Parts: sequence; C-alpha cells; structure tokens
Amino acid sequence: MKNIVRWRRVAVSALIVTGSALTAHAGDPTSRQGALAGHIVDAETGEAVGWAIVLVEGLDRTQHSDADGYFLFSALPVGNHVLQTLRVGYHAARFRAAVAAGDTTHLILSIGHEPVTLKTVVVAGKPGEQISPLQEPEIVFSGSKLRQNLGRTIGETVDYEPGVAQRSMGPAPSRPVMRGLSGDRLLVLEEGERTGDLSATSSDHAVAIEPMTTERIEIIRGPETLLYGSNALGGVVNVIRGAVPSTAPERLGGSWQWQVESVNDGLSSGAALSLPLGPLALRVDGSLRDADDIGTPRGTLVNTNIRTANTSTGISWVRPWGFVGVAGSLYDSDYGIPPDPIAGHPGGVDIDLTRQHLEARGEMLRGSGRIRRLEAHHSFSRYRHAEFEANGALGLEFGLLTHNGGLQAHLAPRGRFKNGVVGLWYEYRNYASAGLNFTPPAEEYAGALFTYHEWTSGSWAFNGAIRVDVRRVEPREERDSSTVGRIQTRDFSGGSGGLSYQYRPSAGLAVGVTAMQTFRPPGVEDLYSEGPHLAAYAYEVGNVALGRERGRGLELFVDYHTGEGSLHLAFFRNQIDGFTFARNTGERSIRRADLFLYQMVGANVLMHGAEAALEWHLARHLRAAGSMSYVRGVLTDLDDAPLPRLPPMQGRLGIEYEPTSTLSTGLSLRLAADQDRPGSFEGRTDGYAVVDWTSDFNHYRWGLLHTLTLTVENLTDSVYRRHLNRVKKIMPEPGRNVRLLHKVYY
Repeated sequence: MKNIVRWRRVAVSALIVTGSALTAHAGDPTSRQGALAGHIVDAETGEAVGWAIVLVEGLDRTQHSDADGYFLFSALPVGNHVLQTLRVGYHAARFRAAVAAGDTTHLILSIGHEPVTLKTVVVAGKPGEQISPLQEPEIVFSGSKLRQNLGRTIGETVDYEPGVAQRSMGPAPSRPVMRGLSGDRLLVLEEGERTGDLSATSSDHAVAIEPMTTERIEIIRGPETLLYGSNALGGVVNVIRGAVPSTAPERLGGSWQWQVESVNDGLSSGAALSLPLGPLALRVDGSLRDADDIGTPRGTLVNTNIRTANTSTGISWVRPWGFVGVAGSLYDSDYGIPPDPIAGHPGGVDIDLTRQHLEARGEMLRGSGRIRRLEAHHSFSRYRHAEFEANGALGLEFGLLTHNGGLQAHLAPRGRFKNGVVGLWYEYRNYASAGLNFTPPAEEYAGALFTYHEWTSGSWAFNGAIRVDVRRVEPREERDSSTVGRIQTRDFSGGSGGLSYQYRPSAGLAVGVTAMQTFRPPGVEDLYSEGPHLAAYAYEVGNVALGRERGRGLELFVDYHTGEGSLHLAFFRNQIDGFTFARNTGERSIRRADLFLYQMVGANVLMHGAEAALEWHLARHLRAAGSMSYVRGVLTDLDDAPLPRLPPMQGRLGIEYEPTSTLSTGLSLRLAADQDRPGSFEGRTDGYAVVDWTSDFNHYRWGLLHTLTLTVENLTDSVYRRHLNRVKKIMPEPGRNVRLLHKVYY
C-alpha cells in the first residue's frame, strides 16, 4: 500500500510538470522538456533501496531517493540521458533513459552485487542509440570507495590508484602526482575550476580543499582534459562538493560524519545540509580537523600537526529552464613543516594558510536548436599564506588574488557527432610576496578558446579537442636582477589538441589510442622567484629566459569488462620540450649559506611507463583487485640522466569479502620497488610492502542511514619510506594507524 501511495505522489508531481510543459509556448524552453520518475530496488530481493544518490550525467543534476526508493526529476531536456546511482553497500550503476517533450519517463532501477540491469523503462527517441563512454572519468571516488580511502588531504585520498602517487612534505601539503607529472601539469580542481592557491608551485604548499565534505572525486585523462586547461598532460583531479546547488531538493537532507585516527590523535568532523526554500535551494557545509604530530615506528615526526576549519554556504534560484546561484567559502589551515637540521630550519616552519572564495554559476537548458545547454561561471579567491620560523619571525608571506571563469555551450547531437562543447575561459592573478624574499609583485592575464566533440559509428568512436591559450606575465616594475636577469613583461601563446580513438569489437572489450599535444607557459614563480624558502629547504631562483613548454603524449590502452570483473592496461610515452623544474645546483646560496641554490631551468624530457588494474569476482561474495604503475623519465639533452622526483614502480593487491549488502571487509597490500634511479642530489629509496585492513558496515537506526568504516593502515607497524616524501631522511612513514569514520545520512 505504501508503494502505491508513493507512486501516486510521484505521478501527481509528474502530471503537474507534464501539464506545465504542454501549456508552455512553443518558443519557451520548457516546451522541450519532460519529467523522469523512478524507483530504485534491490536486484536480488526486489525490495526498495532508499537513500541513494541519482545523477544525470552531463547535466550535473542530482536527486536523493527517499526512504522508499523513489525520486523525481521535474524538468529535463528532451533526449537521451544516462543516470548513475550511488548507494552505500551497492555497486555504482549506470542506466539509459530518454525524455520526451511533455511526457514522463518511468524507470525501475535494479541495483545490487550482481551485474545491474534496467528492468523497465518507457523510452521515447531513437531506440538502441549507444551512450558514448568517451566522456566518463577514468576513476571516480564516491560512496564506500571514498569513505575507505578518505585521508587528511586530496593527495592522500587518491593515492595508489593506477598511475597516481603522492608527493609530500609532512601530511598537510600532500598533492597528487600522476604518471610522474606534478605541479600544474596535473590540474587539481574544485567544481572544474582553479582552487586559487599555490599548491602547484612548491612541495610545502597545501591544496586548499578539505576532503571531509567532498561528494566525489573524478580523475580525468585524454582529450576531455582540454576543457579544463592546456597543460594537463598528467591529467585532471576534479573535486566535486556541490557548493552551488543545481537542483531543488524535495526535502531537508544531508549528511554528518566524524573521524578519529590513532597515529596523530586526530579528530575531524563535517556536515552538509540541503533544504528547499520555495524556488530557492540552500546548501551549507562545514568541517573541522585537529591532529597532532605524526607517529612513526622510529619516533614522532615533530611539527606535523594540522588545524583546519572549512565552511561554505550556497543558494540557487532553480527554475524549469535551469538555475542561477552563488556560494561563499572559507578555508583556514595551520600546519607544520618538519625540521631539517641540514637545510636551514632545525626548529621547523609553521604555515598559516587562508583562502576566501566566492563563486557564481548559472545554467540554461534549451529544448531546441543547435545549443542544448549553456553554462556560465565566475569565481574569486583571496589567498594568503604566511611561513613562520621556530622563533616566531615571519620568514615568507604570499598573497594571491584570482579571478577566473568561463562560458560553455553544450551542443545538440548532429548526425554522428554528439556531446559537443564550445567554450571560453579567462583568468586574472595578482601575486605578491613579502618577508625575506625578492620576488617582485606581478599580474597574470590569461584566456582560452576551446572545443570538444565526439563521433561514433558502430564499433568505432572518436573524441577530440582543440584549445588555444594566451597568457601575459607582467611585473609591477621592470628591473635588472643579478641572479634572475632582466625582469620584464612576457607574453606567451600556443595551441593544444587531443584525439582519442576506440574500437569495440564486443560489448565488453575496447582497444584504443590517445594522442595529446599540450602547451604550458611559465608563471610568475618560474620567471621571477628570488629568495630563501625555508619550508621548501631551498634558495629559489627563477629564470626570465624560460620559454613555453610543449608536450606530446601517446597512449595505447585496453579495457575489458565482463560479469566477473574488469581489466585495464595502458602504455604511455610523453615527450616534453622545455620541461621547467627547479634544479639543485649543488651550490650553497651566497645570501643563505645553509640553503642549496635551486635554479629554474628548461630541459627536454622523455617519459614512458605502464599501468594495469584488475578487479575480479572469485566467488559470489569474494572479490580480488590489484593495480600497478611504472614510469621512467630521462633528461634527453643531459645524456639521458634520470629525471628527479619520480616514483618507483608501485601498486596494490587486495581481497574483499562482502557477505551482505551491509557489510564488507578486506585486506590490501601496498607495494613499491626500489627507486634505484634517483635524480641528481637524490638518494635511492628501498622498496616496501605494507598491509592495510578495512571494514565497512551500514545500517538503519532511528530512521537514518549510518555507515561505519574501520581502517587499520600499516597493520604490522612496518618501517618504510616513500621516494616522493621530502622528509624521508628524517623519519619513515607513519606507523600503525587505526581510523574510524562514522557517517550519517538524513
């Protein structure tokens, strides 16, 4: 009886939407819209599955199913769509559906541990039309995967995925490294846009994103990366928080979570809340993190404490034609950089980081014509970063004001072309530094035009993108420097492109090749840096003679999916001309004899490597998984000398037992080989094998969905060191860490 009442309620809502669409004027966007009502059930039992997230891919439209598994999208553009379901205890699933003008599509989505199927769907449109997989993120962290991997930072959370490593200098400033590429060759974005921080410029600078309140994390490679930047040869890590609501929730909802860990007496907590206010949608979130120094099997790594507060508030006006919304956020963090008795700060450095962020977003859905959807966004960030020596003196301070935004037009399918995008992007950065530093204040102006398209024909599929960028770096004052050279305005321009081809001889097999060409202009820090940087263990000197960096990448890949599991193989080769990096000269600075002189240089680099990922169901409730990553890089114009700061071959093996939809437990083994090809002034690093254990449990109590995730990292308290950790000579990696995460959905 409850299901009948619920279906009636959904049907009444759908009739209201349908009536509105049918009575709309022919030129009104709502005349080319329809509704989509669905019910989510368990694939094995047929019982309702509540509290699931339903995402309309490509539209960034989400809804939560209610306790009985029902959901409703009241206004969607006419045409074919792909729905993705995310639910604790169930595998992520994707379903095809089509929306007809002035009509309601009814779905029953069956999800479970077995391969998912679409039981019933009323479809209007072209039957059998393929949904292109070309725009899918390569890796997605959400649901149980995000909870089990949730770390103190974004870099720690995505570590050990195929091709992904982690650069660190203590726990707080961790940042991802992908296929050996870091800095701004690997874009770390929030809602598809720049974070407005300085994490890409130095290993002691933290990413100003708190993972505690993250909804999902996407890793993107290939031509689609050119929608976000010209130089993402390594890829894109896109963090989705949903700060600006894009849909109106039907009721009050959200989540609350807290986490404790033993290795640093850490405690963190976060909450997110969404509620409808008539035609407005409000979202509020916030988190706190408090952790002491990290414990290792050889003692405490001092000055690695973290204190972070993060909050945001967003409100949108949601209508059938789209939405317009704004959000403001504050990120405030105090963290320590461990002392280095050799490199100039035996007492360590304390960093005080603050980012204030404002963003505005809008979307207009168009039911007809060449343009299917318009998106516009603009954001402003005020970033401050101060570094204090052990005696309390200010050693260095950075300030950065950033404006960036853009406009994207998503095109309607035409012939065999689909998912087309045409857009523009712009950015303004105002950079200044103070303290014991001589880097001049400067401004950067950047802009880009880009387009992305897909083409399919039977078993063949192509996707490609072209992007043209310009950038001006303008110091406030032109002058001569005895170490850097002539400080003056520099202008750069260049084009980027990518083309990927896939052949699918069967439903579960895809083979393909991707070719990329990227463009990276040097920035303020590359050109004009001059002064001691104690937290980075360096005296940094820029190079005004640097030119633009050009990268060419080639990748061959194989993807195989079956009911029992999946296999991914990739082989890549990246050649980068004018690769810019800070080279240790081996000389001490004249001004600071305790610091080595790091000079920015441009060199030709050749990198190649391979990745593999396997997931297989050994039995009904038993699953095995493994991954491997390898990269090798040489400086071709320096007698093929090893490129510095590359991770060794590494991977992970794991086995998971999932007896019910509410319980899973597993063991994993993190592996790394010796890094016996270190760069100049780097030491070799021994390989290691580290055991982790995790268990995930969820249940209903007091009308709420509770999830409990218990993880024990470094189960045997092993001593090991990562090659990309700048403090590995001081102390090894953290010892045994017991971590408990409790999350409540309401």
